[in-house]
Amino acid sequence: MPCSRDHFIPILDELRQREEQTISENQWPSVGKKKRGGPRPGSGPPKGNLNALKHGRYSSRHKKLLESLLEVPEARQALIDMANRNRQRVRKAEIEAAYLIMRWLATHNPQFLPQALD
Repeated sequence: MPCSRDHFIPILDELRQREEQTISENQWPSVGKKKRGGPRPGSGPPKGNLNALKHGRYSSRHKKLLESLLEVPEARQALIDMANRNRQRVRKAEIEAAYLIMRWLATHNPQFLPQALD
């Protein structure tokens, strides 16, 4: 009984099908083969995510924004003043923290206080 109108030998059809299957099976892994290492495709933040701008010092948008702000003299001076106020607040906080540690040492471990004062 013929497999198709064109063929009267069924074994030839079967051999052709096997041959096509092996070719398609051999080609499939190379088509879908992924490289090893590196991030997965699609990993990372979604497009348009501004977390790096909001939280990251090293984002390119942040740098561009700061560079454009520094070109305006009033904005530049305002940023310098903000940095100076921040430095003063940090210094004050460090002095207060040192004072609190000294008081704690004086009340809880007085034998370590002379070493801490050195």
